[in-house]
Amino acid sequence: MAYWSNLFTRVADRLGDLRTAAHSAHELPGVGRSVTAVRADANDLAATLPSDIAEAQLLAGVLQRYADAFDLHAKPANDLIDDIETAHAKWSRLDLAADHAGRAAMAAAYGDDQAEIDDSNDAVSEAIGEREAAKDALDELWAEYERCYGDWDAAYAVALSELAGASGAALTNEARDFLDALLAATSPEEVARLWLENPELQQELAGSHPAIIGNLDGIPWDVRAAVNAARLDELLETEPEGPHRDDLLAIRTALKRGGVPAPNLITFDPDGSEQVTAAIAYGDLSTASEINTLIPGMNGNVHDLQAWGESAKALNSSVGPGSATVVWFGYDTPGFFEEPAMDRAQDGAASLRSYLLAVRALSPTADVNVIAHSYGSTTAALAIGSQPDGLGVTSFVAVGSAGFPNDPIVVENLTNGKPPQIYATISEDDAVARVGRGTAPEHPVSPERLPGTTVFDSDGGVSASGESLPAATGHDALGPGAYLEQGSESFYNVSEIIQTAQPGTERGGEGSTQGFWDANNWWISDEYALIDF
Repeated sequence: MAYWSNLFTRVADRLGDLRTAAHSAHELPGVGRSVTAVRADANDLAATLPSDIAEAQLLAGVLQRYADAFDLHAKPANDLIDDIETAHAKWSRLDLAADHAGRAAMAAAYGDDQAEIDDSNDAVSEAIGEREAAKDALDELWAEYERCYGDWDAAYAVALSELAGASGAALTNEARDFLDALLAATSPEEVARLWLENPELQQELAGSHPAIIGNLDGIPWDVRAAVNAARLDELLETEPEGPHRDDLLAIRTALKRGGVPAPNLITFDPDGSEQVTAAIAYGDLSTASEINTLIPGMNGNVHDLQAWGESAKALNSSVGPGSATVVWFGYDTPGFFEEPAMDRAQDGAASLRSYLLAVRALSPTADVNVIAHSYGSTTAALAIGSQPDGLGVTSFVAVGSAGFPNDPIVVENLTNGKPPQIYATISEDDAVARVGRGTAPEHPVSPERLPGTTVFDSDGGVSASGESLPAATGHDALGPGAYLEQGSESFYNVSEIIQTAQPGTERGGEGSTQGFWDANNWWISDEYALIDF
């Protein structure tokens, strides 16, 4: 960031030199048409440069201030991670030792040797004391981390506010204050409240800062959709040929071929991530009683939006009136070599968490169902499991999961007996998901083996009406033989789960087939099935 700050400073200086040269040309001596034309051009150029110079100076200043804040707050926060992991490992070891000491004391209590009883009780007291001291040390490290991270987050908000307030069309003082309040809001619920309280300023902000309003969780979906669609059209008017334009055209194609009523572009970020990210809603989110979100996995991108949209429409049709389904490509999905790590999931989980909180804020009475495929389920588990209340999600359905994170807090929150109810399926012909879990030390947890998970089949079955349901024959989410292909057993069960909270077919029931990776060959090694925390 300091590099870019210096670069923008140099740009501002060069623009200043150019402005000086333009002024010199404006004073060019002589007469004649050519000289007059040069003077006019120089005057026009000199008049436009001050705003460009000011913008370059602004960017340089904001980046430098944020770079300073990063050094002051973010680096210490990141440096604490290793200490926290070490302290957590120490606490875990001492917690286990205290448990063993307690069991030994209980065993000794049944005997007649008073000396052994006293020694075991002393050992318990000592073990508990060491464990509590380790817990205090861990808590202190977490508190320091939260302080550093909070200051870092505040610096980011200030930088964003500076950029937003200084760019685009001039804002009235009231609108600027409103924008600052929205950017400083701590939750989508607060954003929604502020938006409703200031109807007279909404249009001004939407017109001046579409990139913010179109993606700020808590802003009503219809407002975001209108702003994002207009912004997409505007970008396509000037975007040159190339991969970036192809991404934008893929989003437009998905919108145009989305059927009637037309789907809504509720998230659109063409530049903020390595990939162009977007989310498209099929159905009316503001009135839906069932809000479903489809989350893709490895190698997904906006060119898949149209195909996922067909699955979303099929799901709405199957569930019936009151169903709305979002295809959420709101994160940079991993490539093959990135899949074993958690980096993409961690970034995506932050965005998904904010989106789900917005769903809950704007539709507090709706059932919220998350259907995630492959690495999408890893990302979703990290987001939903970040809070004991599951972010208000009703049902979390994992199909062909690449594995849940082996984070004890995430696992605890997902198995605490509170919503969401977890459902999971893995095809007996899906080697990719199994290999994904077995080669990923950071997300090896099999959702099918989590306590409380409802496991359903995807290997062929029969519907309640006697219809034969094809099996998933691999790892794909869409297409023939895929998990979310309309008419498949997996898709049928997902639809039934949304409607009745139960799968529609019996495990191993009529029509069920065995694939190569059946339980007798290899389900997933016990080592990675469920980490015992």
